[in-house]
Parts: sequence; structure tokens; C-alpha cells
Amino acid sequence: RFGGEGDFLFGDFGAADIMFAPVVTRIVTYQLPVARFAPAYMQAVLEHRFMQDWIAGAQEEEWVIARYEQPAQG
Repeated sequence: RFGGEGDFLFGDFGAADIMFAPVVTRIVTYQLPVARFAPAYMQAVLEHRFMQDWIAGAQEEEWVIARYEQPAQG
């Protein structure tokens, strides 16, 4: 489907997906247009337990810098 058999870039979840995970979050945050195949990959990344842990940890973070809580405005 992508670069191998499986939901991720090279089949199983790996280093390439880990490196691309922040890009996935930015695409979602800024609602950027993507190719037809991208939403399925992005969903697989967002549903992976490592991402779920990372997102949960970020949401539990107590330190807040208010000006960085909203997406940047162009």
C-alpha cells in the first residue's frame, strides 16, 4: 500500500514513521491538503500506541506557554 506490506511507510511501524510522526500532527493541526493515500497512513500513525502515548503525555503536560497553544496564523 505504501512502501511495503502494512500500514506504514515500510510495512511495520519503524524509524521512518517515527521521524514523520511530527509532520503528521502538523498536517492535521493546519488541515493541509494531502494526496489520496495519505489519510490512511496518517490515521495508522495517529492510532499507533507510541503516538497515543506521546499525545497523551503532551496533553498532560503542566507547563503551558499560552502564545504557543494555538496554531500560528499566516
